[in-house]
Amino acid sequence: MQKELLSAYIDGEQVDQDITIELCSDNELQQSWSNYHVIRSVMREESNIFLGADFTAKMESLIAEEAEIKVSQPTPEEVENLPFMQKFKTLFAPMVQVAVAAGVCLVAVLGVQSFNSAPSQTANDTPVLQTLPFSNNVQEVSYNAPNKDAVTQEQLEQKNKRIGAMLQSYELQRRVYADSVQNHK
Repeated sequence: MQKELLSAYIDGEQVDQDITIELCSDNELQQSWSNYHVIRSVMREESNIFLGADFTAKMESLIAEEAEIKVSQPTPEEVENLPFMQKFKTLFAPMVQVAVAAGVCLVAVLGVQSFNSAPSQTANDTPVLQTLPFSNNVQEVSYNAPNKDAVTQEQLEQKNKRIGAMLQSYELQRRVYADSVQNHK
């Protein structure tokens, strides 16, 4: 906390008499004071300070210490045997499977929608599967097709009359039956 206050004091933010008295009495704060001024000067390119032999020796010792500390990475077999990984697999494997299935469904739905909603290039193009000939008349497939099976206009009218009569009969029976059910209640 003292070094934060010292940094603020150097920047002129928290000028306080207590910090000044403590700075004059504490050797560690005085060393930090000089280090902060050197850092500020170098960053602002205010002076041509060359780093001395003590800095080089200190960095050499830090690098030597770092080289001695070797952290080995665990092998994949060791990672699989860790209790965390076993819990992770049991908890999240079903969620991952559901997420993959949902992703596949999403891609399928979006693919079908984009395929179905593709705009046609021109309105006058003939369809890929044209079921009617260009003359819009349906023609017999075989020359040997019997003409007696063809339905005439009179036969269609008779069928329509019979269907109408059946519908009228049904409506009458429904009304009669509905009246009888209401009378029994």
